[in-house]
Amino acid sequence: GMTIAKPAEGGGGECSSRWFWPGVAACLFVQLVLAADCARQWTPTHDEYWHLPIGLRMWTTGRLDDDVINPPLVRLWASIPLVVCGATPGETGPKPDVGDIGDAFWTANEARVRTWYFLGRLMIVPLATLTGLLVAVWARAWYGERAALISVLLWSCCPTALANAAIVTHDLPLAAAWMATLFALVRFAERPSWRTALVFGAALGTAQLTKLTALVLGPLGVVLWFVLRAGSLVEDAASIRTDAGSVGHDSDSCAGPKTTARRGQFVAFWFSALAVSLLVVNAGYLFRGTGTSIKALPLASSRLQAVQRAMSPCGWLPVPLPRDYVTAADRLAQDLERKHPVYLDGEWSDKPFARYYAAALRYKLPLSTLTLLLVAFGVFAWPRPASQDRRRAAFLLLSAAVLPVLASGSTNQIGIRYILPTLPLLHLFAGQAARWLSDSRGRAVPFLVWTAVAMAPLALRFHPHHLAYFNLLAGGPVGGRWHLVDSNIDWGQDLHALKAYLDQHDVKDVRLAYFGTVIPSRVGIEAAAPPSRFPAPGWYAVSVNFVQGRPHAIRDAHGDRTQVGIDEFGYFRFFRPVARIGYSIDVYHLTEQDVARYAFELRKLQP
Repeated sequence: GMTIAKPAEGGGGECSSRWFWPGVAACLFVQLVLAADCARQWTPTHDEYWHLPIGLRMWTTGRLDDDVINPPLVRLWASIPLVVCGATPGETGPKPDVGDIGDAFWTANEARVRTWYFLGRLMIVPLATLTGLLVAVWARAWYGERAALISVLLWSCCPTALANAAIVTHDLPLAAAWMATLFALVRFAERPSWRTALVFGAALGTAQLTKLTALVLGPLGVVLWFVLRAGSLVEDAASIRTDAGSVGHDSDSCAGPKTTARRGQFVAFWFSALAVSLLVVNAGYLFRGTGTSIKALPLASSRLQAVQRAMSPCGWLPVPLPRDYVTAADRLAQDLERKHPVYLDGEWSDKPFARYYAAALRYKLPLSTLTLLLVAFGVFAWPRPASQDRRRAAFLLLSAAVLPVLASGSTNQIGIRYILPTLPLLHLFAGQAARWLSDSRGRAVPFLVWTAVAMAPLALRFHPHHLAYFNLLAGGPVGGRWHLVDSNIDWGQDLHALKAYLDQHDVKDVRLAYFGTVIPSRVGIEAAAPPSRFPAPGWYAVSVNFVQGRPHAIRDAHGDRTQVGIDEFGYFRFFRPVARIGYSIDVYHLTEQDVARYAFELRKLQP
């Protein structure tokens, strides 16, 4: 692999190189196989229901604006096997919403629809492998081979990463593109040249095409570049450092005699990198609507409308971005202005929780990862960490913190998936725990590190229910619902598993409240909704989100939607389920006595 710099001293580069790549390959192979198995078993999750068919429609109709809020790249990529194998998108009306597109696709491909989703998902799975390889190469260059193996092991055993690798959504592709862009940025900062600048620009542009969140990477990249260059800028800018922090003289590295000339060259590198990224974004949209004037953009969000008004004197200026990309940013801004119900630690709120994402990481990361993160922080408690180590730590922690910090003020707090790019960076940082292994001063910390490493694979013991994974601090997948709901636990992934359970136990007459977009009758479950607000005897299957009180909508046998109010089916929390399907759907069998007991307890509560 490409070496970014010499491994840091004491980074645990002692382990024999012969075992390094087989070790990395073994970890990533396990992740790949488990993710593919989830992809095979799970019902299409809430948003997947339309993401994949929209990709197919893009290939067949050439339109990129079915669901503007997400850039086209991921859906085009995932639907390639469908185009090759001849799937059809189905018939919709002239202006279908995303749900109609999913319905039409399912109707047109009824017999093979699960195969199509499986093939689409298999396009996402290797992106987790790619991310793991980036973690391996990067951690090895900065911290040595032992550290890199620990980082890759943690990434491979991360249930949240694995779950998102098994579904067609934009979150894992964003994490892969985010890592690739930051890796390219490190190369560019450590040896600035035209080549490294242009590679960084291409990666940055590709990241913009995966998900709008990547807009943050531009400004973040500038800050991080200075963080890594700090040492080089402090010294005489004309001299090139040849210590471990940078790679020696290179034909295209810029060692001009004058500081100003050198600065000018850096500015030129940055401009070319940003120009390349703009070019990639526009190419991704086939240059459609590029150069639309500011005043001609149809904006709906108050934030972007304010910008538009402020720029009205020069409203004729062309915007160097595709029109659909600007519309997407506008839709996202609108989405963030709306109030969403947010749930944390048993409490519903229409205001964001500042601690939401910190809590999500605490509950959803395995204990071994949390332990090694703490130990890695301990490296900086040593008397004097080298300035290069401080810069690298600052780089990783800044790039890992930016999404959780920004998202902590947003009302759209519905899942750890929104900060997924943070995970590979945290795993990379945690690898530094390897330094303690060569610490001769005591046995306790090395023992802790080895124990955490040995326990890492235990996080995969709930296979295939990685989407609903919670660590022991949160009470495992059963107790997790008291802390987080939504795509953290129940995203509609277990409808087929529920059907298998009902058949196996010969349950004929069941009532269902399913949190998902698939029409339950399509998988053979013909069921009415449970009674609203008060129980009645019978068999019930209720999604965990509804048990915990989430407002949403449920679909009947014809696909019509009925709104579910906040806590409408919350009375199920009073009863014990007879079964839990994948930790995301509870099955209840209520008797007359159960209902009478509920009524009695309710009367006791009323004054």
